[in-house]
Amino acid sequence: MFCRECGTQNPDANVFCNNFKKPIITTQLSPVPPMQVADSTGNPVTTTTVSTARSKRKWILTGGLFVLIVIIVVAFLVFGVFRTANDPIVGTWAVGSIGMQMQFDMNGTATLQSPVTGYYAIARWEKVAENQYRLLSSKGTSNQPLFYDPISGTLRTNDFSIIFIKKG
Repeated sequence: MFCRECGTQNPDANVFCNNFKKPIITTQLSPVPPMQVADSTGNPVTTTTVSTARSKRKWILTGGLFVLIVIIVVAFLVFGVFRTANDPIVGTWAVGSIGMQMQFDMNGTATLQSPVTGYYAIARWEKVAENQYRLLSSKGTSNQPLFYDPISGTLRTNDFSIIFIKKG
């Protein structure tokens, strides 16, 4: 047992502290009743109620964090944030035989190079499914599906009105 005055450890049989030479108190203290607090309506709230509320709050925060993480992962998957250089659309494509080039980068930007005007960003691209992509205008007003044909190595619109041929 420990002396409450100086903290020295004493044998359990001691009546006096070996260091402090005062009697060691061995009486058991009665348990402290729960603290009574009133809520805004005047109803008593015990510490048990407070700890239950904290526990509920902890679970709500944990659940909310889990839902947020799931939403972020789904957004990454849906909006194609996990693009890689191995994605067949990344690179430079010739647009038909008119001398224009389309550059698709890993960040999802589609840039058109015209022999007359040079480079300018025209759209965003995203992967929709295997070998299927979507070209979105910078203002989000148009949505052009694109299809990659791994056999011919071409990228085309649904109606074949535009055919892209991979360069290099």
